[in-house]
Amino acid sequence: MSAQTVIDSLEFARAEQELRGSLPVTSLARLQDGLFDASGSIEFVIKGGRDGERRPILALEVSGSLHLQCQRCLGLLDYLLRLFNLLRLVRQGENGGAEADDPDAPDCIEANSALDVAVLIEDEILLSLPFAPRHTEDACRSVLSTVQREAGRPAAFARLADLKKI
Repeated sequence: MSAQTVIDSLEFARAEQELRGSLPVTSLARLQDGLFDASGSIEFVIKGGRDGERRPILALEVSGSLHLQCQRCLGLLDYLLRLFNLLRLVRQGENGGAEADDPDAPDCIEANSALDVAVLIEDEILLSLPFAPRHTEDACRSVLSTVQREAGRPAAFARLADLKKI
């Protein structure tokens, strides 16, 4: 799929169309700041349809693997990306009605006759990423943690906690 696939979201939902494809991670520019490297690709499926109240929706599935940067050791962190989201299409200026405050209700986006699929997928990925990704403490390859473990010394804050008990 080219990076510039554009759909008419309302028509796509009404016709219950389906679009499958993949995007190289390098094409997702806003995502680059949080990555360790831009290798790999993202697979996606977008299905149009209607919800139980006959309102137009888009069902979005995204999967792949990203190489994030661990915020503890600054090394590579493999992040398995699997997300599914229902997006209800609303008219311009509409806020989603009474469901807008319901956390279990589908997210609402404005219907658009020229919806860029790559931008939509990148938005969903950005919203799903952890704020500060990091390895588990025992799996992290932090240089400082390794030195402290090898030396057998407690961390500085552990020593402060001991002083606090006195």
